[in-house]
Amino acid sequence: MAETPEKSSEFPVGELREFTLRIPGEHFFCDTISFPTSLKAEKYQDFAEFVLSEGGLSPYPVDQLAWGYQADEEQRKIFIFGTPLAKLRQIGWQNLELFRRVFPSFISLLGNEYPEPTIVFLLFEETLTAASFQEECSVPDLLYSVALDPEEGDESIEDARGKLLSLFDLERYEISKDILVAGEVERTKDGFFKFEHNWLVGKDSDLSLDQDVLLSADELWTSDLRQREFIDVEQKRRNQARARWKGILVWSVGMAAMLLVFAGIKIMGVKLEERKLLSKKYAEEVPLVIESQKLLEKLRQNKLGGIDPFGALIRVAVHRGGIAGDPNLWFSLAHFESRNEVRLEGEGKTIEAINTFIKSLEKNNIANIRVSRSGEEMREEMATLLYSDMCPSKDALKDRDEESCIPDKTPIPTLEEVVAATLSANGMAARTEDILSNLAKQSVAHIHIASQLSRSDWAALGVTIGERILLQSAIQKHTSADL
Repeated sequence: MAETPEKSSEFPVGELREFTLRIPGEHFFCDTISFPTSLKAEKYQDFAEFVLSEGGLSPYPVDQLAWGYQADEEQRKIFIFGTPLAKLRQIGWQNLELFRRVFPSFISLLGNEYPEPTIVFLLFEETLTAASFQEECSVPDLLYSVALDPEEGDESIEDARGKLLSLFDLERYEISKDILVAGEVERTKDGFFKFEHNWLVGKDSDLSLDQDVLLSADELWTSDLRQREFIDVEQKRRNQARARWKGILVWSVGMAAMLLVFAGIKIMGVKLEERKLLSKKYAEEVPLVIESQKLLEKLRQNKLGGIDPFGALIRVAVHRGGIAGDPNLWFSLAHFESRNEVRLEGEGKTIEAINTFIKSLEKNNIANIRVSRSGEEMREEMATLLYSDMCPSKDALKDRDEESCIPDKTPIPTLEEVVAATLSANGMAARTEDILSNLAKQSVAHIHIASQLSRSDWAALGVTIGERILLQSAIQKHTSADL
């Protein structure tokens, strides 16, 4: 049986407020009633009170009852239960306001739903309860409880089970194969009451091991047996206490967050100041680093004789013209005669490409032209070198063992033939007619005469520097061959 009042008085009041009291089910009368579809949830309590007082369910006035109810809104059914307060005082239960909650022992059967009509059993201490449920309904059609004889042991349970089954129409229900044993009840932090259940035997493999039941703490207020006025006040008190606790919790979290933000700002300020000092320190060392780099570069250049060959060639090479992989001019030799002077030899596609290259160097201040020679003389020398590569002399052919290819007596071409061949070979054929016309006007008709023309004479004939260099080289070659 449940604890006696004398035993209850031994607990401090603070501990009783954490205790959920369950009163044995054999002390209750109960019934399940269908209610009209028009009845709203907030009127369930008034409806249950009317059934108790005017419906003939209870011979006692409502204010003399410890009662409660559980409703199934979908099935439109309400399960009402109660017991006289005088009876509770006779068996020793009073001062119910001191407990956390007060329920009948069969409360953990309410709220479960079954896939088919079923009769289930619940053993709480020395009370056995049987309840019949319709399919998908959370409140029972019928519920009966009987007290067990502790001296008879297991036989008392079997006898009580048989007595309870005799009260039901067994053809309408499936009978549970085992008996649920009610264990501890716990109030969870997320607003539920957890009722622990275990099977009495537990040997049937078809039975699920997890039979614990979670019921909403707010919904269970309708099943609390204490007076409605006390329940209303207690709900408000607990809601206010919960609200205060949440407020304190929110305030604590807010203060903790503010402290973290403040600490973070302080830390970031210190870090920022450290970064500023470090940046200032690095800035002070920048001139030293630059000077060190200059010193290293100077040492590297001294190791190379004070010359940076690759850097110099790269600066010059970008002005060769053309496209990547196919420049208009390329180098065959780079001789660094001193630290500040380099002599380049190479070849160009045309004289115009060579002139453009030299002008680009002067325009971009890449190199200073040597003052001992004029720019015109330097172009003439480079053009002569390039033309010599394209038109090797007779002596050069002898060095290559090609002398047999040149006849001993080469016929001397006319001046017109030399000019036409030279300009055509160098992509200047369009200028042939104009130059020949100017030569005819000046009565220059022979190679020997043309070889004696000065630079100013060529200029007077309207011949450009590049054309003059080519023509002079060709004419000199043919006059040498004649001699």
